[in-house]
Amino acid sequence: MSGKTTAPLFRCALVALHHSRQDEYLLDYLAMLIRFQLISEVRFVHVIGESGSPGDQEVESQLLTEMKAKTSDHFVGLLSADSIKHAILRGALVDQLLKYTASEYFDLVVVGHRLDHALRRSLARQLTIMSPCSVLLVPEGSTPAIRRILAPVDFSPPSAHALSVALQLGAAAGLRSVSALHVYFDESRTTYEGADKAIRGNETEHFAAFVAGIDTAGVRVEPLFREGVHPAKTICEVASELSCDMTVLETRGRTSSAAILLGSVAEETLSESHGPVLVVKQQGTQIGLFRALLLKMFQRQPGLQTD
Repeated sequence: MSGKTTAPLFRCALVALHHSRQDEYLLDYLAMLIRFQLISEVRFVHVIGESGSPGDQEVESQLLTEMKAKTSDHFVGLLSADSIKHAILRGALVDQLLKYTASEYFDLVVVGHRLDHALRRSLARQLTIMSPCSVLLVPEGSTPAIRRILAPVDFSPPSAHALSVALQLGAAAGLRSVSALHVYFDESRTTYEGADKAIRGNETEHFAAFVAGIDTAGVRVEPLFREGVHPAKTICEVASELSCDMTVLETRGRTSSAAILLGSVAEETLSESHGPVLVVKQQGTQIGLFRALLLKMFQRQPGLQTD
């Protein structure tokens, strides 16, 4: 296994820095992903509040200088200078990040989470709902390593795409296998779509059919089945039990008739997980339209300072 992919999984990543100790964990983790050739370009941003005072330009210039100094040592020899940009944004945190993701083509947003700051997970959840691209949450203390990946699946096309991404990550990290988890809902408390009943007793055949259309990148898929009333809680329990370094899942799965949308499961998993979580959004016509709508929404807002 080479440990490298033929092309970067993500072309350009937007990385939100907070000028806190969490930034070091975030930068170390990002450097690992770049060493695995998973990201080819990076845009670092820091959002500060609105202000109209005379010294604003000096403050922004100083912050820009500090941000460049903080990031430079982590990426020496990994990316060219042209592949790394920095920007200071002014305004509401979520609004400015959404505006920036719409103004340029990003396929990944990376945010950190301080363990003593509950609002950081809130930021990741909001970006998961509203961003036109995939979102990676890296909690404080995360080890920059990928030794085991968990990919929750519900046998829908979106979860097949998430599993495909997990397998590409696994191939880049040199893994032999990726764990694919299907959570059965409690029949006495949850309305089924019908799929789970058909799967029970025929798990091997269903998994084989599900994986057949996926490019596994030479990585083996290990199927797991668990019972659980609350899918997100079960996902986090299994991730902890297996010592998974990353959980990869889609924003949308099952139809509404299943009574549970994977979108809500993704948000809850972000809230509960103690390890990195990648929420995948498949690029396509709908995402392109969403990006255009976001850009139109924010086009009248003031600009930003960049390097």
